[in-house]
Amino acid sequence: MSHAILFDGNRKRSAGRNIPNVYVPHPYGVLPAGNYYFDSCLPDFTDSRVTGLGILQCLEDATIHDILLQFSAKELSTVALISKAFYVFSQEDEYWKLLCVDDFGGNFEFQGTWQETYKKTSNAKYNVPHTKIQIKNFYSDYLFHIWRCTSCDLSQFNYGDNIDRRSNLTLEEFITEYFIPNKPVVLTDVVPNWPAFKNWTKESLVAKYGEEKFFINAGINMKLKDFFKYCENVQEEMPMYLFDHDYGETSPSILDDYSIPEYFTEDFFSLLEGKERPSFRWLLAGPARSGATFHKDPNYTSAWNAVITGTKKWVMYPPDELPPGVNQSEDGLEVMSPVSIVEWFLNFYERPSSSLDKDSSNAKKSKTNDGSARGRKKEANKVIECILKAGEIIYVPNTWWHTVLNLEESIAITQNFCNSHNLQNVLKFFEMKGKQKLGDVLLSKMEAKHPGLYDKIVQAKKDR
Repeated sequence: MSHAILFDGNRKRSAGRNIPNVYVPHPYGVLPAGNYYFDSCLPDFTDSRVTGLGILQCLEDATIHDILLQFSAKELSTVALISKAFYVFSQEDEYWKLLCVDDFGGNFEFQGTWQETYKKTSNAKYNVPHTKIQIKNFYSDYLFHIWRCTSCDLSQFNYGDNIDRRSNLTLEEFITEYFIPNKPVVLTDVVPNWPAFKNWTKESLVAKYGEEKFFINAGINMKLKDFFKYCENVQEEMPMYLFDHDYGETSPSILDDYSIPEYFTEDFFSLLEGKERPSFRWLLAGPARSGATFHKDPNYTSAWNAVITGTKKWVMYPPDELPPGVNQSEDGLEVMSPVSIVEWFLNFYERPSSSLDKDSSNAKKSKTNDGSARGRKKEANKVIECILKAGEIIYVPNTWWHTVLNLEESIAITQNFCNSHNLQNVLKFFEMKGKQKLGDVLLSKMEAKHPGLYDKIVQAKKDR
């Protein structure tokens, strides 16, 4: 598809910093609002949005979008016939995605777009090719920004790596250099020894587990073969992500293909039984643009994440450094961030280059967290980022902020744990969340299994 240089707006925020303004044209002809001021000077100009929405033109595009989210498939199809403007709005695939999830659960085969998927799943005889009509003079920052996040080239984020990369570490070295200072690190010599790294491909996993259902973050369970077909054909801003924490029980042979690295085997949560134990391990898989928005790991645990196939972009901030564009409640338990991972990267990610030095003097003028003209040089000294490749494993220290963007289709394993170095933070989290009873149960079982260990942990931290 050809590229065009356009005047870009945003759904709710300013445009991204240091990102070239070269975008893929919108499939239905939508242009950013800035183009209106030039095009409106042309003879015989007609604003398709104004004429097509009538009295509804006074509503913001986001409001119209939210209204249409409530419509049925039949209503959306009818709305598309009203005018060019309503035709454009009704083509947004998010509406059709929600309809598929609500009406079919995970029982569908993806057909390239969610609209086609819905129609063909509803009626097996449906065979009407979808023709995309280019609408002239339709301007919407909101709709265009969705498309921008959907279509931008992710290779622009495939750089930036200032994390430690280590191999052949002893447990004592890991404790001293990473557990105690609560510092991230990538290990390069663990995953290559796993059968999973040697044997897992989409094809091999489908051959063995294709008919089994796994949990998807859209709140549905899908057959693995259907999910991987979706991954091969999807293009959307916020793709679905396989995020299954029950695979150890439903597909236990997966556990035979990897082992917990020796650095992470201490896990006091293993003392908790059945439903007492919080979810702790996940099988991850998804297409490019999937991943995780900024968060701190559940229960203030630490984690490791091992990439089997694909490439992931990680950006991490220390516990006391709120990432730009992210806000949290006073107690720190609720997090508000941009709609999608790609949106954060386009609007707030700072390219790690000499431009940081050039802009640092202007950055001192702001004390806000909106990402504009902040203390970027100071921030850049704190942020840790890396490109995590197949065969590598990252240690995520407790309470560190992190976001993960899959730069390509990826399969990974991750596990959270509670050990001697994060136990006190875990207990603090339980207290904040009203889970004091669970904390008491954990300490009771620790004392029975390891008498006096908790007191030693507390004293060791005081001594440091």
